[in-house]
Amino acid sequence: MVSGKGGAGKTTLTANLGVALSNQGEDVLIIDGNFTGANIAQHFGVGFQDVSLNDVLEGDAYITQAVAKHPEGVSILPASVLEFNGQEQNLKHSIVDFLGDKDFVLIDAAAGTDDEVQAAIETSDEVLLVSHPELPALTNTLGAKKLAEEMDREILGLVMNMVRDEKSEVEHEDIKELVDEEIIGEVPEHKHVREGIALRKPVVSYKPDSRASYAIEDVAHTLKGREPPKRPLQKRLKMRLQDVSPI
Repeated sequence: MVSGKGGAGKTTLTANLGVALSNQGEDVLIIDGNFTGANIAQHFGVGFQDVSLNDVLEGDAYITQAVAKHPEGVSILPASVLEFNGQEQNLKHSIVDFLGDKDFVLIDAAAGTDDEVQAAIETSDEVLLVSHPELPALTNTLGAKKLAEEMDREILGLVMNMVRDEKSEVEHEDIKELVDEEIIGEVPEHKHVREGIALRKPVVSYKPDSRASYAIEDVAHTLKGREPPKRPLQKRLKMRLQDVSPI
């Protein structure tokens, strides 16, 4: 998953999307591809690990030593915010033999288009673009898209994240025209997401009936090639009760 710009909520979305897929019966591995600004582990309340992806890339550990199974149902391969002396290019070589039994492997790439991002894209078969509906973020997303295309990776679409439904946001049709990719999901900016981050628990677990959780679950279904479900009236009413103060 790439965003082209920091602050798009990509890491939060990656963590939640992984849990949503796991809840739908998929075997999921989440990799922190941001070796110098790692924080996937913090989103799950894992904290610092004795062995991380950094150690694997530096040749000091096997990948099986760095992967941890989380109670949320996903496997996590965390990176470390400590000093990194490894080679980003080793990412694909380090994990390729480990991925055969996983249904989905989500790589949370760093922002921008530098070596870390290129390594994450090279390791991936497909790329999911993430942005929020503001022009600077969307413009930087174009850079990430171009990089993925240059590396011959399939682009799955664009997820609009942290949507506030404000007049200052770029309109839906203009986003599609600018980025020229299908918008496969729109996740609202919501207090439940921020509360989940503070509690170090994905919102799809913390508030499974919130509007943000439903939006992320819908993206998970779409990635699996399925139509998002129509939720029964009881669930929709529960969502509206939780949604009284979305911001």
